[in-house]
Amino acid sequence: MKLTNLEFSRKIPASPEEVYDVWIDPRHPGGPWFGPDTEQQQSKVILDAKVDGLFYHRVTAGGQTWIHYGRFIQLERGKLAEHTWVCEATKGRESVVTTTFEPNDGGTLVKLVHAGVPDDDEGRGQAMGWQWVLGALADAVTKRR
Repeated sequence: MKLTNLEFSRKIPASPEEVYDVWIDPRHPGGPWFGPDTEQQQSKVILDAKVDGLFYHRVTAGGQTWIHYGRFIQLERGKLAEHTWVCEATKGRESVVTTTFEPNDGGTLVKLVHAGVPDDDEGRGQAMGWQWVLGALADAVTKRR
């Protein structure tokens, strides 16, 4: 199976520490682990944000359920969050998501690389999710300020 890497970046008007704190907190809107329970969507998150800590994230919306799980590889506040990522789109294979937080012109440049994604429509479809997450992160951090 051929694999590919997906790469994204987004500048956010806040310090790297502020952005990282939102990113890693499952209770904070804007992070990848946040999923409010509403009439339209149900979410379940189990997250142990430490090196070798595990996560499980299930989201049900529009009659469809997405399950993601993995383990944290590296965590460095304000600098780096790296974890494995397993979901239906990765065909049960462990891929790796590396997110860096770099100071940039009074804000933070967030770079996300999802490595080892199957090079097919389903694998590349992960791009839409990550772009949505980075947009939600930028919105949440901006509103928080």
